[in-house]
Amino acid sequence: MSQAGPIAFLPGAGGGVPDLDVFRDGSSDRHQVEVIAYPGWRRYVVEGYSANDLIDDLAAEIARRVPQGPIRIVGVSIGGHFGYAVGLRLQNRGRQIAGLCAIDSMMIQSSGPSKGWKKRALQQALELLRSRSLSGLIHFVRSKFWRALMRALGDRLTAVARRHSTRLPRVFALDPLLEEELNMRLLIRTSASWFGSLDCNPIPLNAPTVLLRTKLVAGDEESWRRRCPNIGIFEISGKHHNLFDAENVAELHEAFVGATRDWRR
Repeated sequence: MSQAGPIAFLPGAGGGVPDLDVFRDGSSDRHQVEVIAYPGWRRYVVEGYSANDLIDDLAAEIARRVPQGPIRIVGVSIGGHFGYAVGLRLQNRGRQIAGLCAIDSMMIQSSGPSKGWKKRALQQALELLRSRSLSGLIHFVRSKFWRALMRALGDRLTAVARRHSTRLPRVFALDPLLEEELNMRLLIRTSASWFGSLDCNPIPLNAPTVLLRTKLVAGDEESWRRRCPNIGIFEISGKHHNLFDAENVAELHEAFVGATRDWRR
């Protein structure tokens, strides 16, 4: 297989990174996958930090990791939206975007919970109960507790985190999951309304684009077509939270390899 440049991988809002072999076509595929980490809560609480600053940060990091040649981007969930925005930013700076793959990237209108979130949360809890994963269930409950607390703060969350920024590391030491949740909530709050503005008059990304989506994202296909005229859309099984689990990852891998074969060469 020819040696194309690396693939820049933008994770979901939680920052989790799956087994990156899912983005390689077997053992002979030597594509390097560069994980692009999000800045984190310390950056988000800086006075005046905006979504445009975030896109500049991500674009600069991708340009540093891929200093020359075409750029290939894969984004999961919110990472797919960042991939689109970063692709536009880099194209405007003269870089070639060889391809973008968004994986289950539903449209984001606000930082509040998406429609049907209670039903999805209940289904996820029941799945953990059926699988007798006590540790997974405890992790799930802790996550939902911190998330509910932060949502209760509403628009005050950023100011509260800024005011207590020197004390937060001591609290994180008691439960590191709190830092993960804070990173995620502040990332979403920083970018959510800005993402909505992208689709008022979307700028077309002139690059081969793929959307791999579950049924959850079916209603957002037209929005993606307005952003990316040269897009191929493929439905995959599984749910948003378990695409990379053992029962679904093989199908995801097959769909990704097949849909991106041309622009990964």
